[in-house]
Amino acid sequence: MVQSIDKSHFKRRLKRTPSIDSSLYTEDALGVELFRAGVSNKNISDIIQALQQAERLCAWYESDDCGRKPSENEVVSHMILPLFLGLGWSHQQIAVEWSNVDMAIFKTTPTTKEKCVIIVEAKGLGQSLLSEVLDQAQRYVVGLGLRNVRYIVTTDGANIFIYRKKQGQWNSHPVGYINVLSLQKEYILPKGVDVVESLVRLQPGSV
Repeated sequence: MVQSIDKSHFKRRLKRTPSIDSSLYTEDALGVELFRAGVSNKNISDIIQALQQAERLCAWYESDDCGRKPSENEVVSHMILPLFLGLGWSHQQIAVEWSNVDMAIFKTTPTTKEKCVIIVEAKGLGQSLLSEVLDQAQRYVVGLGLRNVRYIVTTDGANIFIYRKKQGQWNSHPVGYINVLSLQKEYILPKGVDVVESLVRLQPGSV
């Protein structure tokens, strides 16, 4: 005789999905929020243009018209460099392929290691940006003696993660995140990050 199974033993309480505003920023809404955060009109236009360019490039690289994935150098030069220029950094403050670092940002010139405040570690579009990439960037910071670096940025062109040093240690949880393909007002992961705040963090006046 086959006994029936009491299914009540298998029931468990599911965690409630966090309530977030996953709606996308329109160009106008993003501009208004950046303006409220103190970003100049010119920088707002340049930032939005750079984000749109990165979005179009990501779509093109994924299409049959391209037929290949971009290299790390292309990610930096075509997507990330225009964004940092839009944020207000000058060409003189940005070094590409500097001492094995994909991109280094300097507070002022001359561009010595003491004045390096941001480093960018780039991977090809769609490649993993797990902790190993952050670890690699941290090794550059230590190995090159970059004591004044405040932020590490890891990116594949579509996803941009921002990490900050806290009490002398790099926090493994990003303090900023930008998904150029989906500029949502909030993300489930990473928690507690905001597109507008992330962009403001990377402006010259904030570093």
